[in-house]
Amino acid sequence: MRRVFVYILLLVSVLTLAITLPQPTPFKYINDYVGVIDQAHVQKIVNIGKELEDKTGAQVTAVIISALDGMSVEDYAVELFRNWGIGQKGKDNGILLLVAVDDHVMRIEVGYGLEGAIPDGKAGRIRDDYIIPYFQDDNYADGVYYGYLALANEVAKEYNISLSLDINAELPKVDDTSSSLESIIALIIAVVVLISITISSRRGFGRYSGRGPWGPGGFGGFSGGGRSGRGSSSGGGFGGFGGGRSGGGGASGKW
Repeated sequence: MRRVFVYILLLVSVLTLAITLPQPTPFKYINDYVGVIDQAHVQKIVNIGKELEDKTGAQVTAVIISALDGMSVEDYAVELFRNWGIGQKGKDNGILLLVAVDDHVMRIEVGYGLEGAIPDGKAGRIRDDYIIPYFQDDNYADGVYYGYLALANEVAKEYNISLSLDINAELPKVDDTSSSLESIIALIIAVVVLISITISSRRGFGRYSGRGPWGPGGFGGFSGGGRSGRGSSSGGGFGGFGGGRSGGGGASGKW
């Protein structure tokens, strides 16, 4: 009886999740279920998203919902990404910008195929520079728009294509001081680590044979940057999406 009860709970959870996840709107690249994005911004995002997909095959979509219904923003984003199949199947070149207005939380979810173009750090900078500052003023239209532009710009650079809109001119200027400081700190840390390794090796440390629970080569048994691959492909999306996958790369944020 206990096993049957567990199966029933799992079935109810799956059905609840299926009901919770929204369906793509006809706009495809911008799906506003709350009504916070004006028509002018919607049209601009649609134009950019369509041109980007026509030229690269990559799909960038924004989804604005009221609440996550108790799920974490990371789990919701991965499930929505998988359910819609954002990006091309086999290339996994999709990006999801998810915003939960009432929960005051957002997520940039990056498909496997674009994690090199938009690693977690770059996704975090886009969040901090172009999205969160506007959300803090309840300006969701500009936050979504500028965030979308910044993501589309990185995809365009990855594929070495130009878009009709000059995105660099359209994006607001940001203070690069913090980014420069982060780079300097990272460089200092790298130098200190390198010096420490050099000193340790001269003293005879670091001679571990690599035979152990991590497999040959010590810690080399891990691969793929720790990506769990939670978002397995659904075999093809609907509403114009192709069936891409994400592995949990990106950035989340609250305001």
